Amino acid sequence: MGALLLNILLIVAAAYGCAVLWMWLRQEHYQFVPKHYDPFPEFEHYRWDRVINGVKLQGWFLDKGKDKTVIYHGGNAEDLAGHCEEMMKNLDANVLLVNYRGYGQSEGKPGEKEIVADCIAIYDLFREETGTPSEQMFLMGRSLGSGVSVQVAAARPEAAGLILVTPYENIAAIARFQYPWLPLHRMLRHPFPAINFAPQIKMSSLVILSEFDKVIPIESGRRLGEVLGGSKKIITLPTGHMDINEHPDYFKAINRFVKKLM
Repeated sequence: MGALLLNILLIVAAAYGCAVLWMWLRQEHYQFVPKHYDPFPEFEHYRWDRVINGVKLQGWFLDKGKDKTVIYHGGNAEDLAGHCEEMMKNLDANVLLVNYRGYGQSEGKPGEKEIVADCIAIYDLFREETGTPSEQMFLMGRSLGSGVSVQVAAARPEAAGLILVTPYENIAAIARFQYPWLPLHRMLRHPFPAINFAPQIKMSSLVILSEFDKVIPIESGRRLGEVLGGSKKIITLPTGHMDINEHPDYFKAINRFVKKLM
């Protein structure tokens, strides 16, 4: 009986070790899920493709002739080609969308340091090309992109405001939520430690949480919002993680926030 129990324990330990090794080796596969959509032809004349840090990135500048511009940082499974129509129709501001490395038609391989460095460079290049004042530029990040936006906001504190949708403290918080039986928080190569940067941010912020989020724990997003250094408004919508943008109050809240900061 003792030998049988020992064998069972060895098998369980070996299986657990294999699971840990698999997740360590494949973590980028789960953290970055590039999508590749065919861009809508009607948005081709809005294309804003640029070489950033030596890599060609695909983007769109939806110029609506507005005073304000929102730079959008997407989630881990978004090709921003699929967001042009929605952003054009519902957001009462100009919008700049640029796919991360490896997403859509953007070249390169995604990684935290590379994505953040690219997004800071995109902010700077857009300002240089268009002459848009910082007080008319907003940073918006959804899901994975919220961790990008927080770091860009910390690096460019002169921006007008920060909009975070279904945000998180860090990737470790999500890992513990989704895989509580694995020590993923100890072996992350791309931790996106948003909560470390949040207290530095003094600009006004809007945080939009999902009440029934099954991907990112709502408590994690709320904790991040509470430690943001500037004035902030935190709202919760009765949606899931994926459909939060379909709620009628979603764009209403964003548009009110952008318009208020004149």
